[in-house]
Amino acid sequence: MHGSSIKSLIESHGAAGFYHKVVELLNEKKVSPDDISYYELADACGVLPRLRSLQESQAFLEDALASPGSMGRVLQESNPGVSSHLFQVVTGELIGRKVIEGYEDEAGFIGDRLVTVIPSRYRNTRIAGFRALGGPTEVSEGHPYEESTFEEKFVTSRESKQGRILSINEELIAFDQTGEINRRAMALGYYLRQERERTIIRAVTDADAGSSQYVYRPSGTGQSLYATSGGNRNYVGPGNTTSADFDAAVPLVDWTDIEEVLHYRATEVRDDRIDGQQRPIVAPARQLLVAERLRGTARSIVQSTEIQVTTADGETKFANPVHNLLEVLSSPFIDEQGGAAATNWYLGDFRRQFIWTEIWPVQSFLQRAESSAAFDRDVVLRVKARYYGGVSAVDTAFVTKVVGA
Repeated sequence: MHGSSIKSLIESHGAAGFYHKVVELLNEKKVSPDDISYYELADACGVLPRLRSLQESQAFLEDALASPGSMGRVLQESNPGVSSHLFQVVTGELIGRKVIEGYEDEAGFIGDRLVTVIPSRYRNTRIAGFRALGGPTEVSEGHPYEESTFEEKFVTSRESKQGRILSINEELIAFDQTGEINRRAMALGYYLRQERERTIIRAVTDADAGSSQYVYRPSGTGQSLYATSGGNRNYVGPGNTTSADFDAAVPLVDWTDIEEVLHYRATEVRDDRIDGQQRPIVAPARQLLVAERLRGTARSIVQSTEIQVTTADGETKFANPVHNLLEVLSSPFIDEQGGAAATNWYLGDFRRQFIWTEIWPVQSFLQRAESSAAFDRDVVLRVKARYYGGVSAVDTAFVTKVVGA
């Protein structure tokens, strides 16, 4: 969209009509934010920033002293029919869309496959649930049915607000650096998404329990999700006193390691009923989460169609028992935890255990030039991007942590 077409649209539709027309064209994908030059938009709106020479600056200073009200303006309005307000509103719309575009770039991100997103209007909410009910009992002819009892249980959520501000300087407009402005806006959205991703990964691995930042808060009290005692029946590794047969590390090497953890889940993971004997639960493992250093090993184990075993009697080949049984997910935010933590692996149905309570989805806001930054740093616009949400574990049985070393 060239400057002449912008001017003609402003003249034919007026300020408000021009804004709505731009939004309409963007929504219909007839134009993209990259098709609109901020320089030409500022020129069409009559608010193009002027970079003055020394002589011009002297003349400007003399005029400004004679008319103090003109001091400090970053956008110099020359067209009384179109105010700087129009330029700021349209620019805010365009930059906001680039922020969202950067945020929605999902390449390499796995967070949304690990949590169930639940919109919420309140923070630190109480998420209610019930203990498993006792199963049916035989009813003799003419006898009453036995009453089932249940007990309420709950966890509490915890959310935080994350955000950043992007300043657009006068030079970026004056030198027609539309591509650079859009690149910075997309980077703002991308890194906001990356922070959300890191929050989710560290939550589902319970990486911050050691610093009392708990993802599992039963009855409102935080505790380690993967208790090394095995008390939550979701831990395979040293220190497991609850399940003595699973108290050693299990390095992820081949399909037998996955089978061992599946055996643990089938025999040791039980429901929490208080009415009758606790029983195994049906909770199929759907995902295998590993650090990047284990990504190749994990994919090789799961995606191989055939297993080859060499013995003294020769070689034996058979179908891979875990072929495509699991979705392999990996993240550098597990490697980031360092040391032995990067060799741990996690098996289960993550979205059934973890929720993302979303108070505010990603949002962008515009601050106009009437700010101290306009005078101090020649800032034309400032864009703020933020979200408000957090991860909580609503149960313990659906994901198992396996110590790998």
